[in-house]
Parts: sequence; C-alpha cells; structure tokens
Amino acid sequence: MPSPFPGMDPYLEDSAVWEDFHITLIVAMRAEINAVLPQGYVASADRHVWIEDPESGDVGLRDPDVFISRTKAKGRIKKSRRAVAVAEPHTITLPRQAHKGKPFLKITDSRERRVVTAIELLSPANKAPGNDRDSYLEKREEYFGAGINLVEINLLRKGRCPPLGQPSSGDYYILVCKARDLPKADIWRFSVRQPFPDVFVPLRSSESIPFNLRRSVDRTYEEARYDVEIDYAKPPFPRLDEKDAAWARDLIGVNE
Repeated sequence: MPSPFPGMDPYLEDSAVWEDFHITLIVAMRAEINAVLPQGYVASADRHVWIEDPESGDVGLRDPDVFISRTKAKGRIKKSRRAVAVAEPHTITLPRQAHKGKPFLKITDSRERRVVTAIELLSPANKAPGNDRDSYLEKREEYFGAGINLVEINLLRKGRCPPLGQPSSGDYYILVCKARDLPKADIWRFSVRQPFPDVFVPLRSSESIPFNLRRSVDRTYEEARYDVEIDYAKPPFPRLDEKDAAWARDLIGVNE
C-alpha cells in the first residue's frame, strides 16, 4: 500500500521514522538508478566518515581520494645492516575518536574507476548547526572542486538548507548540479501537496538518466510497512501550517 500523499509524506519526517526511511530510501534509489544506468556505470551506497577529536572538537573528512580508485604499486623495503640502539617504549593513552557516518549514493564510471555523480539525501543533522552540517558543507565543496556532479535531495521541512544562492521557497527540493555548469544548477522546489518532480541525473559529459523519486519512495514505504507504523489520526511532526494541515486531514479522511 503506497502513501496517501501525492509526493512527500510529511509523517515520514518524524524522527521516530526518518532514520529508517533515510537508509531504506537510499537502497531503493540505488536499485532504481542501476536499472536504467548505461553500460559502464554502477550506483553503490557509501557512507561519509567524520573523524572527531573529542578533546579539541576538531572534525576532519576522510581522504578525498575516495573519489578515485587507485592501485598502489608495491615497493621493496630496504633493510639496513647497521646495528642501532632501540629506545625503550613509553606507554601513552590515545584520545578516542568518534566516527560518524551518513549514507549517500555514488555513481562510478567503471572504466575510469572514478566517481562521476554523488546523490545526497539530506538528514536533520545536515540542516542543524554543528559539526555534521559543517562537515557536509565541506564535502559539498569537495564535490564541486573535484568536478563531481551533485544531486541533493531535501525531503525535510525543518532546519536550515545548505546555501542555494537565493532565498529558499517550497517545502522540499531536488538540486541537480552538473560539474561542467558550475556555478549554475537546476532546482525543483515542491510543496507537500505536489508530486515529486521527474529529474535527470547527470553522468559524464552530456550523458544523463531519468530518475523518478516517486517509485523509490513507494517501494520504501511498502517494504518498510509504514502504513502500519504511522498513525495518520495524529498530526505529523513537524506540524504543517494550518492550510496544509486542513488539506492533509481531508486527503487522509481524518476528522478534527
């Protein structure tokens, strides 16, 4: 059974549902995209890793070479025949580091073994002040600097959107940024009342593939059985404004 909403179901934004929805939707999008990718490309799930030093509060990204698969040449280790004195070791205590990750999709050119497109589904942490947001914005700039196409999907009404160059309007959006067109990008904004827009995901050069987010969301909704988990008799959280709330109650047949 699909969601009763024509596009994004605002009940899926609830923190009790979102984490599962986020992960499951990434998997569903991977299947949808792989079904239409041309020969020589593959979509796969990955996870960002932030390395945080609890003592200093510093946050660092993993090596940007994750964008390119490389085979390192094996070298010989030269052994010295000269005897040297070995210092006695000292015992130290290393600071513990917290590793945090958010899943995303990447499309790889299997011939060049290079990531050509990243597909990011924004999380609440990406839209709230703090290290996770700062790290995501840094990763976003890293995509641009590395010549990687970016598809950014925002299905959350709450929080502050990443920089878009102009005031944001609409409840949700899909941003498609082709590396060759920077700093220009295409954005589709839509409300809770509107269906998901159909977009094209860029690949190399002028290549692109159609992407229907509706199919991925429907698959996620049905496989996760959200129709059983969600109580549509209650208002969603975050709450809709009064006009949209009245429309939603009429849509799902809930009386005040």
